[in-house]
Amino acid sequence: MNLRKWMKLFGITILIGAIVTVVGSVCIQLFNPDFRNVEASGWASYILMMALIGMTFGAFSHMGFFAYMMLNYIARSIFKRPYSWVAIQGIIALFVLFEIAYWTYDTNFPTHMFWALPLALLALSLLVGWLKVSQTSSGALVPTIFFLVSITVMESVPVFKTGDFSSLLYQLTPLFICNAYQIMQLHKILGKPVAAEPLAVAAK
Repeated sequence: MNLRKWMKLFGITILIGAIVTVVGSVCIQLFNPDFRNVEASGWASYILMMALIGMTFGAFSHMGFFAYMMLNYIARSIFKRPYSWVAIQGIIALFVLFEIAYWTYDTNFPTHMFWALPLALLALSLLVGWLKVSQTSSGALVPTIFFLVSITVMESVPVFKTGDFSSLLYQLTPLFICNAYQIMQLHKILGKPVAAEPLAVAAK
């Protein structure tokens, strides 16, 4: 990966974060009676603010992505058997899903959140993982799920403490989409054989 490719990935990631945040927040506010009589200038200011927040989410996602790349590199040098690190990632991802249930159970979140959110996050991660596998190899499935579940949740920990469902959607959705985009672009950016990609652990 050279500087040009990195800047392109970073730029598109923060742009996606801005677009997703603006679209999502505007759709939610359209159902808010307090916003129905807001003037055009008020909407413009709101959209600009949401775009800046979304760009921050995109930048935060990008930092998490490269932090995982570094973690993955170090872990693969420690664990001599590739599937050992893969198994650890799978276990951690399951633990994080149970943690989500624990964080949202009997709180200010809707009562169904403690099971609906982990299942939705797992289902979406499996979908992205399946797309990743279709373009690379089966070794990329578990690392992709680990990244989309564990890293996305880690980046969203503060909002889980608020107990506010709207705030959770504001932050979790753009982070997940930004992370999914970066995962799906990695093998295209590297332009190397599948086995050389950090997320694809070749069978040995």
